[in-house]
Amino acid sequence: MIENLNQYLSGIALGIRFRANFSIEDQLGQITDKILYSKDSFFNSSVFPIVKSGVGKRLLINEGTNDSLRIDNSNIILEVQIDEFKVKDISEIIKHFENEIIKGIMKSFAIKEIVRVGYIRRYIFQIRDLAKTFVDKTIGGTLEGVNDINLRFSKKMPVQEALAEETLNDYNNAIFNIIKKADKDEIFMSVDFQTYYDPFLPTATEIKFKSFINDAELFNEKNYLPWINSNYIEGTNG
Repeated sequence: MIENLNQYLSGIALGIRFRANFSIEDQLGQITDKILYSKDSFFNSSVFPIVKSGVGKRLLINEGTNDSLRIDNSNIILEVQIDEFKVKDISEIIKHFENEIIKGIMKSFAIKEIVRVGYIRRYIFQIRDLAKTFVDKTIGGTLEGVNDINLRFSKKMPVQEALAEETLNDYNNAIFNIIKKADKDEIFMSVDFQTYYDPFLPTATEIKFKSFINDAELFNEKNYLPWINSNYIEGTNG
């Protein structure tokens, strides 16, 4: 039985989507400079030594760690790979993303009308028989010889505030992605927990980011973990 999901965590992503704002394209240079060179910046030029430019976007990259920060006219997305030395740093990464990106960049550059926030947790399970058990229980005996799978499904959930407020239609959405490759015994799973705002949040300062992160991590522990344990771990030689 899996007791601590962090043992299998391979990466996280934090993202904010906002209404397409094409004026941001004219400010991408200033935004990039502020992220990389502001005093005491966490996401500085040592963390992201390479900057790649595209049409309407900037991509800050660390090729050594495969970490990245993407800014375009409707998204800001941080991707961080996790190893055994970084798991303890997740809360610190999240704190700096809130302070420097949401409360810093998005406020300074008046990025408004927030569509959704997202928090992805990615796992790689190298547990004996788990990959085979997942394929067997998903495909069953309907097709012989299947040894790989790529499955995606989602679960939509109401936000408590929306249940009490008639004009509020916010909701949470959890997207599960599961990949088993034929040439590997491991299985990759990710949980993309999102909150959609309907109507859009007027400004980034109204994002309750700590509460959102707590909800996402609680979903992983109270919903995702029992699901994988009860359906796929019990009875395996893990």
